[in-house]
Amino acid sequence: MSDPLLILTAAVIGSSLLLVWQRRVVLRLLLGCVRRARRRVVVDTDTEVCLSKNQRLTVLSSSTVIKQQDPSVAVVEAEKTRRARAIAEATGLFAVPRLIGGTPERGRIEFERIAGVEPLWSWLVGRPQQEACELAERVGRSLAAVHETLRLPLGLGESLPEPWRVEPGCVAGLSMTQDHEVALHGDFNAWNLLVADKGQGLVIIDWAGSDLCSPLLVRGPWVFDAAWLIITLFRSRLGPVERIVQAEEFSRAFLESYALGRRLPEAAVVCGAYLGSLMPVLSRPEIRGRREQWLRPKLDVARLARFATGLCQQQAGRYAA
Repeated sequence: MSDPLLILTAAVIGSSLLLVWQRRVVLRLLLGCVRRARRRVVVDTDTEVCLSKNQRLTVLSSSTVIKQQDPSVAVVEAEKTRRARAIAEATGLFAVPRLIGGTPERGRIEFERIAGVEPLWSWLVGRPQQEACELAERVGRSLAAVHETLRLPLGLGESLPEPWRVEPGCVAGLSMTQDHEVALHGDFNAWNLLVADKGQGLVIIDWAGSDLCSPLLVRGPWVFDAAWLIITLFRSRLGPVERIVQAEEFSRAFLESYALGRRLPEAAVVCGAYLGSLMPVLSRPEIRGRREQWLRPKLDVARLARFATGLCQQQAGRYAA
């Protein structure tokens, strides 16, 4: 076989494999099977298990999701889920799975399992930009509704700890127009947002805080939830092969919608400044992603830093004008 023909054949095969990967036809299914096999699942749901604050065991069936975890975390997640579901029903912007059983004080909670949904991160890979931004607007309004109306009992859970509680800082010409301390989702990431009805529906799950911060997280600056979602959008699997190409556009549409929902015109620039201040933290291996965890999407810190810088410059220039 001649060299030009060999090069052409290799290019065609490579392009075909990349297309298959991006469209989630074969390789995504294989990876999904591997990831499901790696999940920690309990079969005997009547047996009590002693778990630390950062451990969870999960049982999945066709209609239920059962979690066994530290009782203090279960109490927080159950209470936040109940109250968030009431907000979801009142606004119609999103859905929250129903609590159908369990004893949170003993670490066990049971949810309904919603069928026909896909994690936002997976849904966005290869998605047209217009569809992505339309959903981003719904996500922004949903988070704004949560931050505006979610109220939790005094004494429940913990506040956002260091180093995540880095205040956004002063931005020339801008000031906060509302108190920035709110009740947080705590793990508002692209895997805890589920897409339903071909992009027309949104389900928000897992109302305990992130293990990287504190699973007992219930309150802190609003910018944490917004930034946490954006951070996850800039993760990719196996480099540029599987990533969210429209992460920047989605993030801008999300922040614009959130700003309108909360009447916070400075939301985007504050989020950009906050993300910029977190860069040393986000560069840590346990957050960016370890090399040996090849199935775990890794954070593109450089790309996120460029986006945060551009966001600050663009928004600051807009307000200065």
